[in-house]
Amino acid sequence: MVSDHKVRESADGPIIKISGLNKWFGRFHVLRDIDLEVAKGERIVICGPSGSGKSTLIRCINRLESHQEGRLWVDGIELGHDVKAIEAVRRETGMVFQQFNLFPHLTILENCTLAPIWVRKMNRAEAEARAMEYLTRVRIPDQAQKYPGQLSGGQQQRAAIARALTMAPKIMLFDEPTSALDPEMVKEVLDVMIDLAGDGMTMLVVTHEMGFAREVADRVVFMDEGQIIETAPPSEFFNAPKHPRTQAFLGQILA
Repeated sequence: MVSDHKVRESADGPIIKISGLNKWFGRFHVLRDIDLEVAKGERIVICGPSGSGKSTLIRCINRLESHQEGRLWVDGIELGHDVKAIEAVRRETGMVFQQFNLFPHLTILENCTLAPIWVRKMNRAEAEARAMEYLTRVRIPDQAQKYPGQLSGGQQQRAAIARALTMAPKIMLFDEPTSALDPEMVKEVLDVMIDLAGDGMTMLVVTHEMGFAREVADRVVFMDEGQIIETAPPSEFFNAPKHPRTQAFLGQILA
């Protein structure tokens, strides 16, 4: 029997491929027949009403949630129950959550160097140099020796982004990264994400920030009741949505 992590798609294919994906929480059918392909370097914004399955979908991409039906490949590796496959995908996939999930007893620098040292087997000096590079990139190098509780929410989220980037991932997943922030802090995080998008990294972003979607996304994916209802480039999605459910959603949030 061939191990899941040895079942590889073509190297020239999409970096993420989802086919017929279904997931249940008990009797609740949270994801229904999801088909989605993401090209290397593509920036995807996933939007939709609360409870539509957006966060669950991206959590399946690094196996924080498991699917019951369908197939899912990330960077050519099929995600099933094979632990080595899951570990291989997680090494190359960074994730930023709604809550910052920083270790409160570690400094920001220590938060950023923990995974490179233990997972990438990087020496401490190299890990700290890389961490400082990304803390500078997200505009908080002066916060490196502070603890998370000493930072504002916006600074903590930028630290979380730097922590993910220090692993040099091929894919970045953002699960509503500004939803826990005060309104005045949202812009500073979005500005960092817009800057990162210019690097050509593959990004999937669950967000209600439609200005970000207009500016950054290559495609916008609209979900409702566990299904992908519509997928289109931003100009088409915002100016000429096809599905009545998409039209109603945009009518509410853009009113």
